[in-house]
Amino acid sequence: MRPPSLVIVALALAVALAGCSQPIFGDENATPSADAADPTDENVTATFVTDEGNATVSLEVADTSEERERGLMYRQSLPDDHGMVFVYDDADDRSFWMKNTYVPLDMIFVAPDGTVLNVEHAEPEPNTSTADLERYESDGPAQYVVELERGFANRTGVDAGSEIVLHDDLHDR
Repeated sequence: MRPPSLVIVALALAVALAGCSQPIFGDENATPSADAADPTDENVTATFVTDEGNATVSLEVADTSEERERGLMYRQSLPDDHGMVFVYDDADDRSFWMKNTYVPLDMIFVAPDGTVLNVEHAEPEPNTSTADLERYESDGPAQYVVELERGFANRTGVDAGSEIVLHDDLHDR
């Protein structure tokens, strides 16, 4: 067991380092709300900036082909304001499906500059053959796709033209 003083120093250092992260695009003045989940090594924090206000979320990062392929499959639920961001090296037309996914999702397609291209409201399709899966597509070249529990976009006002600010550098994970 570590002496308590080392634990306190480690926590202070973690808090100080977390405060040093800079947004990679979007409005640098958009700050996470007080009740936002703290980012961990596996999650990043992002804020959607809309006409109705800001909405901050915690996102798991899927930036490898294996992580993007698995996505949120087999999850039975998601915590509030928690989801996944799919990160690509370049912008392209994106198409997603809900294979073996049990949670209804909002799929938010995002351009390289952080502008929301479109939001698709997806229904679960567990145990559906690949040929029969509904496809959800971006309305232009997307570099990021954010998946959150269905209803998030309607509740917070996220729609085409909204902005997302990622408070953590996705490329330094």
